Amino acid sequence: MALTLAFLQARMRSTRLPGKVLLAIQGRSILERAVERLRAAHLLDGVVVLTTSLDEDEAVVAEARRLGVEAYRGPDRDVLARFRQAADLFRPDVIVRATADNPLIDIGSIDRIIRTLRSNSLDYCVERDLPLGGATEAVTRPALERVDSLARLPYHREHVTIYIKEHREDFRTEFPFPPEALRRPDLRITVDTPGDFAFVTSLIEAIPDTGGPIPLDEYLNTIRPASAPR
Repeated sequence: MALTLAFLQARMRSTRLPGKVLLAIQGRSILERAVERLRAAHLLDGVVVLTTSLDEDEAVVAEARRLGVEAYRGPDRDVLARFRQAADLFRPDVIVRATADNPLIDIGSIDRIIRTLRSNSLDYCVERDLPLGGATEAVTRPALERVDSLARLPYHREHVTIYIKEHREDFRTEFPFPPEALRRPDLRITVDTPGDFAFVTSLIEAIPDTGGPIPLDEYLNTIRPASAPR
């Protein structure tokens, strides 16, 4: 049986909003909310938090332990190397890349991209036109290994999958659309600035989630087209 793991990259350092991954929304950190949404996907076998070896990121490791998930520490800037090292250690067949500044990851999209990647024998799959901060990416371990051996530019190393997107002719890729209700590329539901944090907090506070993660489309239904921060 193929092993599919989410690699959730997280670190404390952030220029515009330091420590954002551990900021709390209704008593739960952004990192915790991202883990909860990943765990809600049916086709994932587990979650691993990928952070750095910097002293400040011991706090990320401690939060991962509290949440009962594995943590791996690797290079700070060379995120691709961090992913490759974690892939060598945990040996997943498929990796779902997620980032811990996204507390409203679309749960359904995780299963859709895994299913599409498996059924079409792809190297890489991501849905287009989700709100910024709603998507995850599925990539096979062999494809990640190829990228690690080929990518040399610093921004390729930092952003992990950009090389695949720029060299689609060398990989089997698909970029499907999500259901119509989720196609909101105009919206930011990632947390990168204080304004983002305030906006996402207002969304989460609008719908009680004490019974478990709320589907993304329910949050989007509360948003008027012009209400998101630019």
